[in-house]
Amino acid sequence: MHDETGMPPAQSQLPLRMLYIEDNALVREITCDLLAADIREIVAVATGEEAISIFEADRFDLVVTDVSLPAMSGLELMRRIREIAPSMPIILATGYPLDPVDYRLGPSIRAITKPFSPPELRALIQELCRVTA
Repeated sequence: MHDETGMPPAQSQLPLRMLYIEDNALVREITCDLLAADIREIVAVATGEEAISIFEADRFDLVVTDVSLPAMSGLELMRRIREIAPSMPIILATGYPLDPVDYRLGPSIRAITKPFSPPELRALIQELCRVTA
């Protein structure tokens, strides 16, 4: 059974705490709203600097970040997070086409091209975190 978005009902919520970094406030809000039924807790921020500060002080199961962020890019943020937590699952979201080789950047890093649908992101999260709903 699926709801009007094509997603399974809320009881299949993934038991994850996700840190989401997106500088566009509207995209950040819409993405959080669309994933709220699927992810146990989402902490959303606008910059890489905010993300590092929060990441160092708290525990997360997954990081999803825009690649094109002001000041610290999503790629730099990824490198900084990997220094703190080398096996942290990270999804890089980009509005630019990626070479197919770039979609699999390592054992716990993936990329997704925007715009993406909630089912696409959810499937990638499940693959990356090996979580079954």
